[in-house]
Parts: sequence; structure tokens; C-alpha cells
Amino acid sequence: MIALLLLSFNLTLEDAIEMGLNKSPIYLKAKKNFIIEQKNNSFVYSKALPKVNGGYSYIKNRSELGGITAGDTISSGYSLSASWELGPGNIFNSFGAHYKNSSAYYSFIEAQNGVIYDIAFQYLKTLMMQKLLESRIAGVARTEKNLNLVEEKKALGLTSNAEVLKAKVEYFQSKINLLDTRKQARVSALMLNNILGLSAKDSLVLTEPKIEFKIPSKDTIEYMAMENDPLYNKYKSESSAARYDLLGGTTEDLFSVSLFTDFQHSGDEFPSSSVLRDNYDYSIGLAITVPIFTGFSRFNKYTINRLKKDLADINLSDRERVLKVTVEDECLSFQETKEKLELASVTLDFATESHQATSERYTLGEASIIEFLEAEEDLLEAEYSMTQARFDWYLSVYKIKRLTGDLIVE
Repeated sequence: MIALLLLSFNLTLEDAIEMGLNKSPIYLKAKKNFIIEQKNNSFVYSKALPKVNGGYSYIKNRSELGGITAGDTISSGYSLSASWELGPGNIFNSFGAHYKNSSAYYSFIEAQNGVIYDIAFQYLKTLMMQKLLESRIAGVARTEKNLNLVEEKKALGLTSNAEVLKAKVEYFQSKINLLDTRKQARVSALMLNNILGLSAKDSLVLTEPKIEFKIPSKDTIEYMAMENDPLYNKYKSESSAARYDLLGGTTEDLFSVSLFTDFQHSGDEFPSSSVLRDNYDYSIGLAITVPIFTGFSRFNKYTINRLKKDLADINLSDRERVLKVTVEDECLSFQETKEKLELASVTLDFATESHQATSERYTLGEASIIEFLEAEEDLLEAEYSMTQARFDWYLSVYKIKRLTGDLIVE
């Protein structure tokens, strides 16, 4: 369980996903629609089951003549009837209902995965903006310190006015960058609060996730995508449902078979076993119905079901093509983001080392303020690139997880 405070609390990515699923209107509506659709489809099953009806009546009549009771007349009766539609159409339609339920389930899973990915994206983006904001704040502090040092040297006649102006430009530019980043961080945090159902005043302390991820081979990802992709499985279920609807609609217009039985009893009292044997009637029947002329409804129904089957097959084939392209793109994107992260890490190490060396040379008077400020700018840019590269890599991991079905939660 997540303990929430009124104004500020720590939040991991796993907690954010759990909280978001409990609050997301998209997820909650998808879940309710899934249940409603399954319940609606279940009515089809009842048509393939036998139906039993029963009834009981009890009547008491009292007759009076001239204020004198002539007597009471009591009659009672009950009936029991059963029927069973055994047409092949009902059987095929029941199979179709099964696949329609599967389609509804995969629609729900697709909505759930979309919500999980959106939460992960916004969480990681907000975390990235917080880290960028920290870098911008540190950058303003460093450029302000540099400006003060340059102005002190200018007062001692140890530097030129051009170097002072350069330091001022760097300082005010860092403040502009800070304002832009602060706004972006605020907007991102508000969007995350909205997704999680929190107040705009709530402050979140996010934790960078520790992701240990080894990407499978492209063939493995493609196989897992075909097995686990909700939309692909949804269209596959729709294709199967359309096939059984076509069979059901065609066969129910050929013939239908009905079994029925009826049992009735009547008498002047609730029947005992002896009375039951004497006062009853029953019937058992078998009916075979063959439609002879139904106007154009039979042809129209067949045409509609045929087109629905074709449409479902088109959606399935199209989704398969999209998945293959997506797998190819995401595998390449993952490798690119991984290389970018490695390069950003090396660049940050070099920029940090260069900044330290230039700072020492500047203190000793061996480097100009221009060199020092350029090293400062290189460090800030390297920190920014490192944060962005880490964010891109995290998103790439979650895109692969979504393809392979690993975003599904129990």
C-alpha cells in the first residue's frame, strides 16, 4: 500500500503505475466496458441451453345462498414444460460469443497497457525535468560565481571589459534557461499529478528506477509481439468470431431442430402420488423447421457476415505488418539510445575533466575567461545530454516491454 501525505511524498515508478491504474478514468471505463460487453455476449450462450418453465395455481371458491354457505370448492394445478433449440446456428453462435469475449478482453488489455505506458512516460519525463532543473540551478550558481570573479579582476585591472561582458551574457543566459526549464518541470509535474489523481498542490519526490534489461533477439521480440500484442489478438479473435457468425447465420437459415415436452396436472387438492397418477397429461415433441421464403433477409445477412469476416481479416493482416515494422524500428531505436547513453556518459566524463582542468588553469592565470566559460558551457551541455539520453533509454526499454507483453500487471 502507498502511504500518501497531504503535501509531499516519495513515489517509485511501480507505485505510480499502481496509483494511476486505480485513478485513471480511461482504465476504469475500459474495465467496466469489458465487463458489460462480456455480459452482453453471454446472452448468446443461453440460446444454446434448454429452457424450463413451471407454474402452479390454487383456487378456492365459496358459494353462499340466502346467507347460508353452500360449500367451498378448491381446485389446484401445476404445469412443467421444457424446450431445447438444437439448431446448428445456436452452436456456432456460442463459439462466436466466446471469441467476442476474447476480443473484449484484449481491448481492455490494450487500454491498460496504454495507461501504464503513459504513466511511465510522464513519470520519467517529470524525473528528467527535475534533474535538468537541478543542473540549471547549479549552472546559474556557477555562472554567477564566475561573473563575480571576473568583476573583481576587472576592478583590479587584471581583465578586459569584453571578458566581463562575456561573463554577464553567460550568467543571464543561464537564468533564462533556468526559467524555461522550471516552467517545463512544473507543467510535467502537474500532468503527472493529474494522471495519478493528485492535487496540483501535492509535491512528488520521484525515484530513478533501476532497470536491468537485456534485449532479446529481434526474432524473439517479433514472436512475443505476435503472441502478446493485445490488438493483434483482438483482431484474431474478431476474425474467429466473424467466421462463426457467418457459419451460424448461414446454418440457422437452413433448418432448426426443437425438442419440447409439457406436463400438466389438475385436481381439487395438491396432488399426492396416487392422485398424480390419475389426473395428468403430458406431451413430447420434436419439430424441424425449414425456412422456405424469408424475403432478402437471408442473402443480406450472409453478405453482412461475409463482409465482417473480410474486414476482420484485413485488420489482422494490417496489424501483423504494423507489428513487424514496429519491432524493426524499436530494436534499432533501442540500440541507438543505448549507444547514445554510452557516448553521453563518456562525454560527461571528458567535460567534467576538462572543466576541472580549465578551472585550475584559469585560477593560475593560464586560461582566459573565454576558455573557462566555454568549458563551463560544455559541462552544462554534457549534463543535459546525459539526462536526455538516460530518459530516451528508459522509454526505449518500456516500448520493448510493451511489445513483448511485459507491461501487463496482475
